[in-house]
Amino acid sequence: MRHLIPFIKKELRAYFYSPIAYIVAGVFLGLIGYFFYSSVQGFSMQAIQLAGSGQETSGFNPTNIIMKGLFRSMGTVFILLTPLITMRLIAEEKRSRTMELLMTSPLSITTIIAGKYIAAVIIYVIIILSTLYIPVVVEYYSSVSWPHVFAAYFGLILTGMAMISIGVFCSSVTDKQVIASVLTIGILVLFWFVGGVIGGYTEHMSNIMKDLSLFSHFENLYSGLFDTRDAIYLISFTTVALFLSHRSLESGRWK
Repeated sequence: MRHLIPFIKKELRAYFYSPIAYIVAGVFLGLIGYFFYSSVQGFSMQAIQLAGSGQETSGFNPTNIIMKGLFRSMGTVFILLTPLITMRLIAEEKRSRTMELLMTSPLSITTIIAGKYIAAVIIYVIIILSTLYIPVVVEYYSSVSWPHVFAAYFGLILTGMAMISIGVFCSSVTDKQVIASVLTIGILVLFWFVGGVIGGYTEHMSNIMKDLSLFSHFENLYSGLFDTRDAIYLISFTTVALFLSHRSLESGRWK
């Protein structure tokens, strides 16, 4: 712990002194802002149509129509943006030959992995929480279910932590940032769509694949259904990916 906090600060400075964090934040907030504007327009048009038709409006509210779609979009967009946050974490150290210095320093491999991972998660959380203005604006003009919103943000953070752990692992197996980025996208797409678009030949196999899917567990949380099994899976997924990252660096040390 004595070395961990200074190392996290060093990694955070590297983010803030480079354009990566600002580019990711700008692209993400621009896309989500556009999706929010489109969702509000669509909600308004549907509200007018329902008011004129006299149909039942049960379940037609800003939380279900606007917020759920936005939370789903946030998770999907970060499949493409996570590699930008993580691709340089270890691959750049290897390319610039500074990994040898880290490995021979007083820092343990666990501290190196944890420091880089925590710094990336902090950047991710800052970007995600910068969208809190959306439910505040919706609440000002209408109303939202805040327990639903908090469960969705909790799901976003846990899912983002899992995504970033995959990025750290991919960055640990190569010294090329492009390869790390492509590997991260490939693995995330696989675990995002498995059980859905990518299904099994039998119902039993499809259920197993769905249980392995990041999206299925995230879907429950952004829908406002808090289940400890979803949280446990996402945390376990993160732990396994970070363990594999540790083993990857450990094998590199012996080589």
